[in-house]
Amino acid sequence: MQTDASFWDSLVFAGIDEVDVEAATAAFGTVEVAARGRATGSAGPDCGRFSDAS
Repeated sequence: MQTDASFWDSLVFAGIDEVDVEAATAAFGTVEVAARGRATGSAGPDCGRFSDAS
């Protein structure tokens, strides 16, 4: 069953502004959520240097 992504966004990711829920599917007692981070890059955990997707 395909479900409303905005419902899952508000239910599961409430208060986490850095995530966009693109799709959610519920079936057989499980929920699969496809989500994407909004950040364009991130700092490396070891060196701390910022890297972007470009």
